Amino acid sequence: MKEKEFRFKRKYFEMVKSGKKTLECRIKYPSLTKIKAGETAIFFWENQSLKVRIKNIRYYKALKEMLSSEEVDRLVPGMSYQNALREYESIYSEWKVAKFNGLIVFEFEMV
Repeated sequence: MKEKEFRFKRKYFEMVKSGKKTLECRIKYPSLTKIKAGETAIFFWENQSLKVRIKNIRYYKALKEMLSSEEVDRLVPGMSYQNALREYESIYSEWKVAKFNGLIVFEFEMV
């Protein structure tokens, strides 16, 4: 089976590459719910890529619930809860989170 590929913005890719970002939150798209713990995935930005192993997967209904339950510094290193909330709200609109029934958080490690 082909590894799932995740496109990143440069700043988030650099956070992963540095080893500081070890959690990735995405909208709970149906294609992402097929990924299982133990599988590998490819994170990429432009022509750079990193191979990761998914260690754990957690699901949330809303951004505030997710940010209150997860370590913010592992999602967006260096950001406070409030800044992280604003950042995620600018990426994932409330209607999109609701449409796809929430969020999915992947805990990962570099391979």
